[in-house]
Amino acid sequence: MALRVAVLSILVFLAALGTHEVAHLAVIYAVGGQGSIIVRPWRLGLVDYSIYALHAQPVQQLDLGRQALVNFLGPSLAALPLIALLAAIREPVARLALIANVAILAFYTVIETADLLLEQRAGVDLSVLTTPEFNYGVPFLIIVFAASFAPRRARRRTD
Repeated sequence: MALRVAVLSILVFLAALGTHEVAHLAVIYAVGGQGSIIVRPWRLGLVDYSIYALHAQPVQQLDLGRQALVNFLGPSLAALPLIALLAAIREPVARLALIANVAILAFYTVIETADLLLEQRAGVDLSVLTTPEFNYGVPFLIIVFAASFAPRRARRRTD
């Protein structure tokens, strides 16, 4: 069952990540900006290699308040459909996958907003927050943690 939780969590993660970026774009427009969804190279911090990442990007830089709204609301809005599904679904594997992904989107809400505010307001550059290893490593750990709560299959008795 743990494998089922992990696989379903990854599939939901892929959809949630796309929804998260589209929600960023919707908020960019809602606060009066313009933007687009791009695929850009994202350099790994530990090895000399780049992966590709989906990213919502404003055409012109937004002021701090509007950018903070974009950073906070993108993943927060993407979590809403998952929370609604979580309220309606009782199957344990699906619930664990949804819980993991709501937690992942909460993680993105915190780090995206915190990174911006720490850098712009406090002058603190925590570049680890923007590395692919951190942005995908923590969600991976959340999925593994959720999978560890998967119900065990009952053994069939052969009396």
